[in-house]
Amino acid sequence: MLTENKFSKYLLYAIGEILLVVIGILIALQINNWNENKKQRAEEIETLKNIKSDFSNTIIEFEENNYFRERIISSTRSLYHIIHTKENNYSKYQLDSLMSDLFINPTYNGQSETLNILFNSGKINIISNDSIKNALVLWPQQVEDITEDEIYSSNIIFNDLQPIVKRYVSLYDIHNRINYKGLKLFSNATQSAFKVDYSGLFNDREFEGILSSRELPLSVSLIQTKELIGTARKIIRLIDNDIKNLK
Repeated sequence: MLTENKFSKYLLYAIGEILLVVIGILIALQINNWNENKKQRAEEIETLKNIKSDFSNTIIEFEENNYFRERIISSTRSLYHIIHTKENNYSKYQLDSLMSDLFINPTYNGQSETLNILFNSGKINIISNDSIKNALVLWPQQVEDITEDEIYSSNIIFNDLQPIVKRYVSLYDIHNRINYKGLKLFSNATQSAFKVDYSGLFNDREFEGILSSRELPLSVSLIQTKELIGTARKIIRLIDNDIKNLK
């Protein structure tokens, strides 16, 4: 009986020791998981902040591009008025300035570096909010639509607009009037010595068609970019709310 009693005590002691070890392991795992979750939350918050910064810069760039698109469209409509009414009350300097707007091609260059890293590394799943994640996955395709129109606009300038304009007037003087983002891209103190024929240009039916081709993709890009600005602002609002919940 004494032997059995000793064995029972040792057994209970061993079971107790095992339970203590198991509990210790479970507590350690729980602490480790808590630390890992804390690190993941911190990494997710930092990633979301970087995405928000990228989208804030994107909105600024889109709005700036739309300012130039609206300016170009306004200039094309002034030129339509001259063509359709045959009334030209503009000086050569003013006409050169109107024409110079047609050679501006605002483009979106500020691709999101944070998104590129997330997609290329496969870490997009670090973002736990499905609404944010789904919006980010769709974003590159939406931007690509804008880029395609910008390429089309660029081709119109160099393949269609430039050849017809230089037959009648001086590209030298027109380029000298270009003012883009506060910069004089082409600056010469003198004017062209060659004859200018704005009347011939405005009476050329092809020029009217090219003006229309120049305006159309700009109008489409203007609409698409305004929609993207709305999407970017929605993503920023989702990020702000998510960061509050993650903290």
